[in-house]
Amino acid sequence: MNCIHCQSEAIVKNGTKPLKTGQVLQQYLCKTCGRRFNERSGTPMARLRTPVTTVEMALNARHEGLGIRAAARVVGTSPSSITTWEERLSSHLPAWSPPAPEGGEVTIEGDELYTRVGENLPPEASEGWTISFIERESRYWLEASAGLKQAQLFEEGVQRAWQWAEPSLWIRWFTDGERRYGKELWKLASVYLPSHLSSDAYPYRKVWREGLEVAIKIKGSQGEPRVEWLKVEHPWTALSALSEVHANHLEAFNSALRRRATAYRRRQNHYAKQVEGLQRALNVQRLMHNWVRPHWSLEKRTTPAMAMGFIQRPLKLSEILLSRGFEALTL
Repeated sequence: MNCIHCQSEAIVKNGTKPLKTGQVLQQYLCKTCGRRFNERSGTPMARLRTPVTTVEMALNARHEGLGIRAAARVVGTSPSSITTWEERLSSHLPAWSPPAPEGGEVTIEGDELYTRVGENLPPEASEGWTISFIERESRYWLEASAGLKQAQLFEEGVQRAWQWAEPSLWIRWFTDGERRYGKELWKLASVYLPSHLSSDAYPYRKVWREGLEVAIKIKGSQGEPRVEWLKVEHPWTALSALSEVHANHLEAFNSALRRRATAYRRRQNHYAKQVEGLQRALNVQRLMHNWVRPHWSLEKRTTPAMAMGFIQRPLKLSEILLSRGFEALTL
């Protein structure tokens, strides 16, 4: 364990502190900076007097599709307490978002999901648009950003998704219809070929990075959907079959999200009042989807984080609430 203030390893035990719930917290002292902390410091449960089992029960109820008020009635607490617990867990999402393994192969699907936020405004004026990306084989949910469907939302979402996928050697980037996914990615992942590779046989100077292929599937009103490869591919990158260019798995995932997250239930009076609340609910759903809940399409009791190779077993939500990040559990 390192000091949460200065990251020093020079720490010693410094007594214990009993809680009203009967649990005893171990106290620590850092010899480098002289500051004290306990085993909960730096975790979502820091300075909370509520038992971790109560917080776990409430967040599990939210993950299974209960609204905040319904979850509060089930657990026997106030809605504001559940909101606070979600905010704490949501703020720790970066510690549970490792990049893709180096030198691997990933297939990324991107698509948008819409709900309303606050007033029932027209879709073009609503902040309820969500841009999501998942890794196809593992179903790992790598990015979810909510806001107005404008250039900034696409720019930020694509940038974070690319930062996650960039360490991989081979990347397939497939989306449905929206060309802005490729337009924003072109700013991040395009390269200039050396002069000896650019010739009359291959007269392109600026291309995608080697190992990256980007395509969209456009659903026409008549006839078969068509596939478009965006921009110019690298001469050393082999292209996938047209049948592999789709975001079907993400669309199925969006349908499941509508059942589990009350803010996305269109035919009921459940929706986020502010975009911050929608993003908070997304972050909690994303964390539990990746690390806690085994996915039915994977092997028995296998979570997306296990399929990506980040961890060897499913986690309990209580472990996440009492940990500073996934690295602390893998050491």
